[in-house]
Amino acid sequence: MLLQGKKVLPMTREQQIRYNLKAVANAVAQQTLEGLQVPFDVVEEMKRAARGEIKIEEGIRNTVRRFTHGEVRGERPLP
Repeated sequence: MLLQGKKVLPMTREQQIRYNLKAVANAVAQQTLEGLQVPFDVVEEMKRAARGEIKIEEGIRNTVRRFTHGEVRGERPLP
C-alpha cells in the first residue's frame, strides 16, 4: 500500500510486482552477504512467484524437489 497524504491507497499490480521483485533481490543479496550463493534456478522460481506466474507454495515445492533430488547442489560430497 502507498501513502498519499493521510489516505492509504492500494498498490497497482505493477507496483506490487516491482515490490515483490525487490524483495527477491534483497533476499538473494542477504544470502550473498552471508557467504551463500542462491542457485540461478531457485532465483528464477522466486521471480516467477513474485510476478504471480506461480503460487508461492508451488515455488517452494519445486525448490524442495530439486534439493531432495540433488539437482541444485549436484552429486558431490560435503566439504
